[in-house]
Amino acid sequence: MADVIDFEKWRDFNHVPDTERGDANPDEEFMVLDPDPGEIAVYFDAVFGYCEGWIPLRGFVDQGQGLGGRPHNVWVEADGEAVGKAVSFAGWAAKDHAAFYVVPGTVAAHGQAKAADVIATQVVLADIDCGDVAAKLAHLARHLGEPSLVVESGGRTADGQDKLHAYWKLTEPAEGEDLALVCRLRHEIAVKAGADTHFRSAHQPIRVAGSVYHKGGRKRLVSIRSRNGLEYDLAEFAEHVHEMPALPGHGGATLDYNGATSKPGLDDVLITPVREGGQDAWTRFAGASAAIGHYVRLAHEGRMSHAEA
Repeated sequence: MADVIDFEKWRDFNHVPDTERGDANPDEEFMVLDPDPGEIAVYFDAVFGYCEGWIPLRGFVDQGQGLGGRPHNVWVEADGEAVGKAVSFAGWAAKDHAAFYVVPGTVAAHGQAKAADVIATQVVLADIDCGDVAAKLAHLARHLGEPSLVVESGGRTADGQDKLHAYWKLTEPAEGEDLALVCRLRHEIAVKAGADTHFRSAHQPIRVAGSVYHKGGRKRLVSIRSRNGLEYDLAEFAEHVHEMPALPGHGGATLDYNGATSKPGLDDVLITPVREGGQDAWTRFAGASAAIGHYVRLAHEGRMSHAEA
């Protein structure tokens, strides 16, 4: 299992590494960029400011650094001390070359983090991580309204565009059936705009603005590109999502009336036939992505080692 940490018993984030006990020797290149407490505070207000419960924090060693390590799981209560604790966690993550993620919603109890455990969220979001990122963001803003928060995740596309996370803040937390609606809207947005479809799940983690990105040995700040005071009524926002046309070249997957794509379960993925040339919405790439994503999530959640995954 992944390390499950009681925040109050968490290690000293400012400790001096001890190589004899297995701590990594910090390279000076990786010690220059520090997290931004101000941006972390803005981010937590936008994503959790109206929510109650516990916020699952996640620390994953960023890929491409030649470093091992298991995920670290911490829960902080969504209260006035959450930001300070998040800043401390970001400091640890930066020193250990780890990415700082959160589940963008709250759970009812310490130790919970599965999709079914999420009880509230106050944002609809999109992870725009490929293709013409600027065009996709403009399309979403035109049809859905300007995002309340846009975050540069640290990654870049093949042509050098910043990968972006766009958030539309709701006027109040979505719970119960409204929470399920938010997840369907995330997926419909992703399908129509060519964004990451993993966020159909309520517990899919996402990078925190103000934290440090280390992927591939490239160190950058996960930074806020824009923010405003806009908030959206969920019912009205859902209408805009349903009415939004798909970008050319996207939206090929079939959406049912609940906004879900017709996609086989994992057990069927390995035996579902596909035809060459992308003749169907369900392609070999989609099948491979579903299977790979399943095992990556198991590893991130600590239910399977990286080697086993």
